[in-house]
This record gives sequence, C-alpha cells and structure tokens, in this order.
Amino acid sequence: MRKEIIRLDRVTQRDEGVTLLDGVNLHIFEGEIMGLVCIDSDGQDALVNLLCENVPIHYGYIYFEEQLVNSYKSSSMELNHVSVIEERSRLVESLTVADNIFVLRRGFKKYVIDPRVLKSQLALFTEDLGIHIDANAIVDELSSFERCVTELLKAVVTGVKLVVLRDISNFIGPADLRRFQELIRRYAAQGMSFLYICNHHEETFRICDRVSLMECGKIRKLLRREDFRDDIISHFTLDFSRPANLPQDSDQHSGILKFRHVFTEHIHDMSFTIEQGECVVFLDVNNLVLTDLFQLMTGDLFPQSGKILLDATDWCENRAKLRQRLSFIKENPLQSMLFREMSYIDNLCFLLDRKSPLLWMNRRFKQSILKEYEPLVGKDIYAYDITGLSPASLYNLIYYRVHLYHPEIVFCIQPFAGADMYLRHHLVHLINELRARKITVVILAVSMSDSLVVADRLLMLEQGHLLREYHSGEFHLLRGQSAPVDTAIPWLPTGETPSES
Repeated sequence: MRKEIIRLDRVTQRDEGVTLLDGVNLHIFEGEIMGLVCIDSDGQDALVNLLCENVPIHYGYIYFEEQLVNSYKSSSMELNHVSVIEERSRLVESLTVADNIFVLRRGFKKYVIDPRVLKSQLALFTEDLGIHIDANAIVDELSSFERCVTELLKAVVTGVKLVVLRDISNFIGPADLRRFQELIRRYAAQGMSFLYICNHHEETFRICDRVSLMECGKIRKLLRREDFRDDIISHFTLDFSRPANLPQDSDQHSGILKFRHVFTEHIHDMSFTIEQGECVVFLDVNNLVLTDLFQLMTGDLFPQSGKILLDATDWCENRAKLRQRLSFIKENPLQSMLFREMSYIDNLCFLLDRKSPLLWMNRRFKQSILKEYEPLVGKDIYAYDITGLSPASLYNLIYYRVHLYHPEIVFCIQPFAGADMYLRHHLVHLINELRARKITVVILAVSMSDSLVVADRLLMLEQGHLLREYHSGEFHLLRGQSAPVDTAIPWLPTGETPSES
C-alpha cells in the first residue's frame, strides 16, 4: 500500500468572512506527481501557505506523513517539511549555490567550511543528473533553470517530502522546462512527491499521475490518467478557439519593423520582418534573449552590429522621435504600470501626453474620452480610486490606455503569465481589441500559454538564434505527437483549429 505524504480532509479556511478554501480534499502519495489546475486564482495562495505551515483552519483535518498535524480544533503554527519552487526565489541570492544547498539548512553545525568539500558534494548530485552548475556561482547570476535546479537539490539534501511547483512554465523556457520535468520524474521515482500547480491542463497531462481541478477554492474534479482527455476537461473550461474575424494580413508587405543581422550579447545574427497589423509571438525556449529584444526597442540597449528599421527609418539613429510610435505592456503590469494615486480617467489618458503635452488635462477632451470608452470599460471609468477595482477592470485600463494612445506597435511581455483561465480569456479579448484598431502586436514569451489564439506567426528563438518560423496554418504542428520532439509545445489552447494553409 502506497504511503500517504499529505492529506487534506474537508478543509475549509476563512479570512475576515471570505471563504478561501471550501471543503478541500487533496491526497498526495509518496513518489506521486499530483497536478492542480487552477481555473481561477481563488484559494491558490491559501492552499500553498497551508501546505507549508499549520495555520488555523475553520474546519477539516490535515495529515502529513499519516500524522495529524492540523485541524479545526488545534493549529500548531509549525512548519511542514515542504518546499515551494516558484518565480520568486526562496534562496539567498547573495550567497553561492553550495552555501544555499548545504550550509543554509537545519542541522548544519560546522564552524569551519571547506568550499572544496561543498563543491565535491554538489558534483555527486549534478554529475548523476547530467547537468552542470558551478558550486561557487552566486545565486543572483543563475538562469531561471539553474535556480530551480538549485532549489530542487536543496529540497533533496534537506530531505523534503513534498515539493510544490508553482507556474514554473511562466519563467522557464520550453527546452529547460522539459529538462526540469525529467528531473522531477527522476526524483519522483526515488520517492519524492510533487504538487504541480499551473493554469493549463495540457501541461499537467504531460507530467502528472493525477490532476485535480480547483475553482473558487473548491476541488471540482479529480482526474486519473485514463481521464486525461479534452472532452472531459471541456466542461470546466472556456472556449479558447481562434476567432474567425481576426484582422487579415495586408496585401502590402513592406514591413513596419525589421531586424537585419542584429547582434547583442545574447542575440546572434537575428533577422526578421514584422508587417503592419500582424500579431507575432517570439517564443524564447531558453529564456535568454527576450530582455535584449525588449531593451533594444526601449532604447536602453544598442546592437553591437546590424540594423533595426522602424518603417524604413533607422531606429538607433532616430529613436528619440520614433519612440512615441511604440508602446509597451510589461510583465505583471498591475504592479508596474498603474498610478494608484490617480483616477481611472487620468490613468487612461496618461500616454497621450507624449503626443500632445497637457492635452489630456482639457476637460472637454476628457468628456469626449469618457463618452467613447465608457461602453468598453463600464462605469469603472468614473472611479477616482482604482485600488478597489478588480484585476479584469485594471487590465482594461492598461490595454485601453494603449488602445487610446494608438501606437503603431505594442510589445507585450509575457501577457498571460500568472493569469487564471477567466483572466486569460479576457486578455485574449483585449489583445484582439488592439488588433481591431490595426495596432501591430508583438508578444515576447517563454511559454506558449494562449498566445497562438491571437497570433499570425510564431518565431521560435533558441540560444540567441531565430530557429524556426510558423504561420497560423502551421500551429497544429506545435501540438501533440505530430510535432517534432524539440519544438513540441504541450499546451496549445484547447479547441485550436488549424486554418487552411
């Protein structure tokens, strides 16, 4: 009989009258990779925190290694032997890999530390896994993949029984994700247990033994491997099929943005052309060059050689006057692109100052914008305080700000990262609103998420090179067993129908 690592039995948790977890039943066995697909974001943080620490619950029981550790009667506030790997690092970034793995752990009592011993100990793990990580490397200088491997090795060394993996495909490129998933399988075979949390069922189907679907803080469905089928999951998902009325490519192909043999520290001889009105996705399978691409277009980085042309004009020589023709939507824009002290309408008009200084402060002009955009964003447009608005409303504000500004090109950095299914569906609508306004959309991503639903082309980047190009009629090659092993993207949105080539 398989040993049970953790069990949540009818667990309900409330905070200030709000139900975070509603009668959750979750069982994870030794050596199992358990998937958790979060249809919305409700309860996800509460569940992860509860797995790590025995905080008070309203009802239910929690067992760790078949011992009762928490209940509605008594909560010890003690930590469980659980590790979490997510985008936010839990390592000490100013210390070395070896220090984080071997020194910063319970039970380490040596006063004199020999770095050579730590290096040899790390080599025992990395050589067995077929990977290389410098024991003396500072954590802050590691790639996302190396950092995740370091956190996994630390969990192994400290004897962690359960590792929670949270949305790792949002920050690890597809190539490194496959390598990391192989490490997960390897340690699962040795008895370590995993909870694999993500927003795409296709991703969990590739790696997990069982999958639970959670919505509104409640487990809606438990799927065993024989149930891993789209027809079963479709009852719990929204329609992400490609709209039939997306803007068509123009007959004129002069190219609004061109890279010609561009080199930077991480980009090697990159050439491509983006047409006006297109939606192009750059998928960086190693997560190496997106920062360089972004900084080239913001003007914070210049190419070592090669040319960048914006509408046939040299970008580097004329970026001061060309900059207003571009716009950017950063990753996690709710944290980085809103002005909490400003009203909704002032936030909405903020970018217009670039084209017509102080014009947005004109009362008649504001009234015109209110009249035009109220049907699109609703009564929230009259809000003086935006801090209480929903995430969907705040995303409306960010995307319709670009819609109003009307640049020639908008660059979206990982637009679907961290968004639940409902919010991703809404973001698809907002991107299509930009496309309907003939704005060229460039998506920079390390995971496919739902980008293909709006894309005309996919440009795949690997090790700084432009590896392959796919048009919308070829997107079906990126899914399932028809895709080459080195290019398969396992989470093409459900319902995607290839258009005719």
